[in-house]
Order: sequence, then structure tokens, then C-alpha cells
Amino acid sequence: MRQIFSVRFFMAVGAVVGLFFLLTTIFAAREVIEGGDDGAGDVPEPHRIDFVDRVFSSSNADFRFDEDGVAVNDTELVIDGSRSLFVVAGTPGENLCPEFGELARCAVVADLLGEAVVWLALVPMDGGDLVEMPAIDVLEDGRAHLVNGWQLPYAPVLDRRCRDAEGDEVEFDSYREFREVNGDDFTSLYSVTTRRLEAVVCGERVPYAPEPAPTTTSTAPTTTPAG
Repeated sequence: MRQIFSVRFFMAVGAVVGLFFLLTTIFAAREVIEGGDDGAGDVPEPHRIDFVDRVFSSSNADFRFDEDGVAVNDTELVIDGSRSLFVVAGTPGENLCPEFGELARCAVVADLLGEAVVWLALVPMDGGDLVEMPAIDVLEDGRAHLVNGWQLPYAPVLDRRCRDAEGDEVEFDSYREFREVNGDDFTSLYSVTTRRLEAVVCGERVPYAPEPAPTTTSTAPTTTPAG
């Protein structure tokens, strides 16, 4: 009777299987060495911000987010006499404003799909029309990418507000130089009037900002009043 499978056939099959296990081992080892997906959670989730404004009041004093960052109930955030933002239970977000519920003490930062709120954050706002936000990471495609993942429009020229230890104004030729000196240790100022980031203030950080990157100098200027 003719032999269908020869010794050479089984040797070829064995070589293919062996090569497969060898490649699997190599790629698995490289993933461990390079870290695989470890640390991915350290990268802030990006949010393209479509709406930022002062919250005059909330229709639900008990509005809150659960431990997973999801709204547990509905509320209507009153912006002014003609505008409001309706947030339904199940909407992801975070409350970063300790005084939420107080009259005009918070601002809402929202990612919208049409008129629907996809994601939002409530942040402190202390009078005026400026909202303090974390430092800018990069400027790209007409949007400032903040160190916490938020993406917002910015002015063609950012006002750089800094003073040294003697109280003298510090001059920076460019935002690039400003960033090299201050790292992430500064605050970005968003204007609800112009609908964009207008200024950066060195030596000052919002409470919810990520830890700053190391600066290239030990003589960072102190802040000037944001007004």
C-alpha cells in the first residue's frame, strides 16, 4: 500500500509549528521589554471641547457623578436667561468645582454632539469671564491640547503673564521659550467672551492639573494677577 505521509512531510510540519512558537515567544518577550500596554492609563483621555461657559445655577442641587465618572441623575445647567445645557443620567464627566450649586461659582466644559452633551466637566470660576485651566501641552491644528487631554481653540498670540522674584515683568520672545522655562507649571486662561484660550500665567497651577513636567531652569517666574 502506498504511504501517503512521508517522514519528510512530518518534518516540514514540525518545522512550521516550531517556527510559529518561536515567533510567538519573541513577540511576547518584546512586549514585556517595551512595556506592552502598561502605562496607557497614565495618558489623559482626549476631549475636543465645544462649549465653555459660566453656570449660573443648576435645576438639581443633588446632581452628581458616581465613582465611575457617570452622572447618576439629570440636571439642567442654566447658562443665562436664554441658554441652558441639559445633562441626562449616564453622561460621563467629572465635577472639579467644590462650590457646585453656588450661584455662578462654576463653569461647564463640554464635548457636544449637536446639542447633546457627550462629556462634561464642572470647574471653578471666580468672577469675570476667564476660566482657569491646566497648562498647554502642544499647539496643533488651531487647537491647544492641554496636559489633561482637553482640546480648545486659542488666540493667535497668547498673552504671557509672568513676573520674577523682584516683581519685574518677564519677557518671552515666543510661547516655545515660555514653555521651555516653565514646563507644565502654569495656568491657561480661557475667555468665555472670545471663546478661546487667551493667556498663560506662569508659576500657578489649577488644583486638578496633572503633576507638572520638570522645568529646564530653577528660576521660574512668579505669577501676576490674572485680571
